[in-house]
Amino acid sequence: MSDSTGVATLDEMLNGGLPESRATLVTGTPGSGKSTLAMQFLQAGLDAGEECLFVSTEQTLGELRDSFAPFAFDLDHEALTVTSIHARAGRTFESEEPELTVEQFGPEEALESGFSAPFTSERIRQLLERYASADRVVLDSVTGLEPMADDREVYRRGVLDLIQLFTAEFGATTLFTAELVGDAPRAESVETVSPANAVQYNTHGVLRLWREERQGDVRRFVDVLKMRGVDHDTRAHEVAFTDEGIAVVPRRRTTRTAAGAPERLSTGVPSFDALLGGGFPRGQGSLVEYDGQAAVSDLLFAATESALASGMSVALIPRVSTRRRGVDEQIGRGEVPFESADALMDADRLFVVDALGAWDGHRNVLDPRVEDAGLQYLFEQIRERHAGDGLFLLLNTEAKVHAVGEEAARRFRYWAPSQFLSDEDVLLDVHNPDLMESRMAEFYTDAATVGVETWLDESGLQYVRLKKGRGGDVGEVRLVEYLDDPPYLRLR
Repeated sequence: MSDSTGVATLDEMLNGGLPESRATLVTGTPGSGKSTLAMQFLQAGLDAGEECLFVSTEQTLGELRDSFAPFAFDLDHEALTVTSIHARAGRTFESEEPELTVEQFGPEEALESGFSAPFTSERIRQLLERYASADRVVLDSVTGLEPMADDREVYRRGVLDLIQLFTAEFGATTLFTAELVGDAPRAESVETVSPANAVQYNTHGVLRLWREERQGDVRRFVDVLKMRGVDHDTRAHEVAFTDEGIAVVPRRRTTRTAAGAPERLSTGVPSFDALLGGGFPRGQGSLVEYDGQAAVSDLLFAATESALASGMSVALIPRVSTRRRGVDEQIGRGEVPFESADALMDADRLFVVDALGAWDGHRNVLDPRVEDAGLQYLFEQIRERHAGDGLFLLLNTEAKVHAVGEEAARRFRYWAPSQFLSDEDVLLDVHNPDLMESRMAEFYTDAATVGVETWLDESGLQYVRLKKGRGGDVGEVRLVEYLDDPPYLRLR
């Protein structure tokens, strides 16, 4: 079960909202919106008829009213209690430690303004225990609790005691906030959180808010750093302020597949199809980029096998590493109803435009280096001779550029979708962008309808990301897992 954050897109990112009766930490740089999000979470509870508690450790009640004045929050709601507990320098008759100063407003005037006591975790717990009827709790922020203990471990235990009070004893869905320090944008580690370092491992989830300059304009962002047991969205979204609080945008990052949208060719890997929104679009061009270390052959052969199984013919501009024997070995692993590359060529279901001189000895091996045999001419010949239902063009752009030059390669890429491809065809360019001029790599990225990249990280794990598309999960990253049986891989 989960409770709404009050922000529709954030609920979608969290697969429903914040886990019920659990504690979540919201970290944020100053001005990023963490207090606003926290109050918006409580407002959603108030709207649902729940009892809510807002505990501020850094702002007085007057300051809170001023901070939330621009928003449509009902601070006087009968089911909302707002309490301010903060440390101030001074001395009580009990101790020389910092004083705990308390203010509150709400349905029960349980505490008097100006009430003072030693600023200790035990005393704070005693003051908050009386709100055990709360369904939702916000503590804004754990940073303001630091004076309660000089010892880091004592501080951590004190905060953990509050987490257990709110979640285990109250049964409340709880939101803590904390200041984010250091380099905020997209840090892989959560160690950029200072006071929250003592808290983050004891909370069920961590949300992160930050501000970042984009082309001279300061923008706000949010992502879900962790959420135990939840298949959550890990992508960064922008944050905007509205009268209702914050809004997380965009609601959808890609357009939905609509009636009349192009048919798609399956990649041959169901989990890859799901990432792309159904596969590679027919009648259009797609791009697969790899880093030179990631194993890309299995991905490409799965798509090739899918094309052949659907009755298409294949036109190949091979990579340097794609030799006839390698294709034969791949065919032997798969379920293609042909014994070898030569058998496919004999049936006019495979054509190889060999720009490297590695394939020879068959009429369906075509050489673009021959005088007057430009790429357009060669592919028109393939169109006339092939015996399939549509063409699957699997083209290595590095070899293409090497054979005919950048300008001719550009002209071919413009020509193919506008004058050559039918509604049944699929064009798939493949390259390592590090082996090309950056302007050519960018050109192919811009020209593609669907863009995919795969890479090997430092730990030896291979990942796939959908960079671009009209559908699918744009921006999503999947782990590549290799299998012993067809299709020999899946994405997780």
